Order: sequence, then C-alpha cells, then structure tokens
Amino acid sequence: MIRSSRPPVHTLVVALGAFVMLGLIDGALGVAWPSMRQALDRDLADLGLVLACGSLGYLSASIGYGRLHARLGTGVLLGVGSGLLVVGVTGFAVAPTWIVVTGAAFLTGLGGGLVDTGMNAHAALSFDVGGTNLLHACYGLGATLGPVLITVSLVMTGVWRGGYVALALLQVISLAAVWSRRRRWAGAEPDLSADRPIGRARLSTAFALLMFFLYTGVEVATGQWAFTLLTEGRGMGTAAAGTWVAIYWGGLTVGRFGFGIVGSRVAPRFILDVSMVISLLGVTVLWLDPVGLGVVGLPLAGLGFAAVFPTLVSLTPDRIGRVASTTTMGYQLAAANIGAAGVPWILGLVADTRGVTALGPGLFIVGALLSAAHLVSARTARSKAR
Repeated sequence: MIRSSRPPVHTLVVALGAFVMLGLIDGALGVAWPSMRQALDRDLADLGLVLACGSLGYLSASIGYGRLHARLGTGVLLGVGSGLLVVGVTGFAVAPTWIVVTGAAFLTGLGGGLVDTGMNAHAALSFDVGGTNLLHACYGLGATLGPVLITVSLVMTGVWRGGYVALALLQVISLAAVWSRRRRWAGAEPDLSADRPIGRARLSTAFALLMFFLYTGVEVATGQWAFTLLTEGRGMGTAAAGTWVAIYWGGLTVGRFGFGIVGSRVAPRFILDVSMVISLLGVTVLWLDPVGLGVVGLPLAGLGFAAVFPTLVSLTPDRIGRVASTTTMGYQLAAANIGAAGVPWILGLVADTRGVTALGPGLFIVGALLSAAHLVSARTARSKAR
C-alpha cells in the first residue's frame, strides 16, 4: 500500500525538527566525552557506562510505550519525552559530579525513547514512506551537526558545557513546538473498528522484530568496524579509511533524503526489495575486496541501508495492524537498540578470535540474514493478503 498524503506542513516540520534534535544529542556525546571525563576524573572506558545508562532509559521507554500510550496518548507522551530531553541535556551541561552525568544519560535515553517511539508510531499511521524517510534523514543530519556544535564549544571555551547549553535551548524550542501540536498527534490514534484481528499478525511481529534487530545491527556494525577492517586488516591509511567511513554515513543520509523525495511514488515493498539487493551487494564487495576496490562497497551499503529502517516503520500498520502498531513500534525500536549494541559486539568477539579480516564475512552473513528475513516476511504478507 502507498500512502499518497502527507500530514499538515507544520506537523511535519515539528516532527522533522524533533528528529534533528535526537540526532544532535546522540552525535554530541562522543566529541564531548574526552573533555567531560578529564573534568570529572573518569577513565576513558567509563563512556561505556554512560551509554549503558542511556540505553537502559531508552529500552524502558520503548518497551513500556504501549501501556503508557493507552493511558496518556501520543501528544502527552511526546511532550513528556521532549521535557525529559531538556532535563537530561541540561544535566550534561551543568554536571558537577559523575552521578549527575549518569543520571542525565538515563533521562536523555528515557526522553529519547519516548520521542523516537512516539514519532515513529505517528509517522507509521500518518506519513507516507517518503515522509518517514525524511524523518530519519533529519536524524542523520542532526547526528552530523552534533559533533560540530560541541567542537565549536571546545574550541571557544575549552569545555563541553557551552555546546550542551546550546542543545538545551534548542530542545526547549522543540518542546514548545511539539506541545503546541499535541492535538495533531492525537489525530492519528487508530480506529479500533477498522483493524484486523491482532492474532493474525503474530508471525509478522516476530519477523518485524528480527528485521529491526538485524538491520540496525548490520548498519551500526558496518559503520563501527569498517575503519578497523580497512586499517588493521588491509593496511589503509588513517585519513583514507576515515574518509571512506564518512562516505558510508553520507551515503546513508543522502539516500534517505532521496527516498524522502521520491518515496511516496514507489511501493514500500519494492523499496525494500531494491534496498536489500544494493545493501547485500555493498557488504559483499566490502568483504571480497575485488582488485582492491572493496571500499566501493561502503557507499553502496550506505545507499542500500538508507531506506530500510524508515520503510519498515512505515509498513508496520499494514503488517501488524493499526491497533497493535503503536505497542509493536516500541518493541521494534527496543529490538533495534539491542541489535545496535549486540551485533557489533558479537562481530568484535569474532574478530578477536578469528582476526580482523573476519569482519568482512561477518558483515555479509548478517546482511544475508536480513535479506532472508525480508524475503520470508514479504512472502508471509502476500499469503495473508490472498
């Protein structure tokens, strides 16, 4: 099914701005951490604890979103999530002690989980596939600009705090915009009488969770491990390898903007078919490294991955049912979060035991599993439609 209409312009702009903010906040921490840990006298590896606190908050919000939504509705939850982001980011800005940093990470993850799940659930019910791709492209834009904002703060003041103050002020603006449209978010609540029985969607739900886990896992693992594969496994220089990794992420973001423009004219399942072919070709080229041109697989993989996540989000009501889609969205994003941490970790263990060059076939295997899950899921969906 192709959704041919888009939400009111103001609502779409607010949603896009909220996703830019999510990207800004996520992209800022890595650059801020060296200054932060020196000021608070922490070890370099303690960044892992900060990320774990953020993930705990995110998982709590996404897994519990369905129950909260049944009581409070979309508009209130988006407002609460945006407010928690203000508090969390402000905590990073003023943090005098380590406990404040970990608390700020948890609140930021909690708020981000509510906003991410709520916006994706709303987009699945109200946006066409192009609008959903634009939403996720804006996250990539924010993630690109977040490090720039913190770098400016470090250059001007020597510490991270000014950058986080700016983020907090921007998030206050986002909160005001989200809250002002709260009735618009409520306008997308599903019609219970129009839904199919939820029991028929159980198999589709299982495959949806698997696909979100595998997709986010292979996307993040490719971005995290490509530099190591190119430098330690193939002897490429630091600058060249870093440039190719940047091109990978750039290809993913540009691809999402492109699908944001044309996605409404193309069937979502066709987009997924093409995406699977291109992404699998990309990780295959990266692995096999034909005539030393394996790096070409990175931009191919980025372009192939670009539309997968937002298109899966857009298809959720069709595959799961409109009533179940809001609750399922929380579980899907939880599965994605676990995949983003788990798959890179597993491939890291493989690289430790088999050598860095094992990363190439490892990425291919995860990509192939994703394509296989898509084929089975699509066949299941077609058989239910008959």
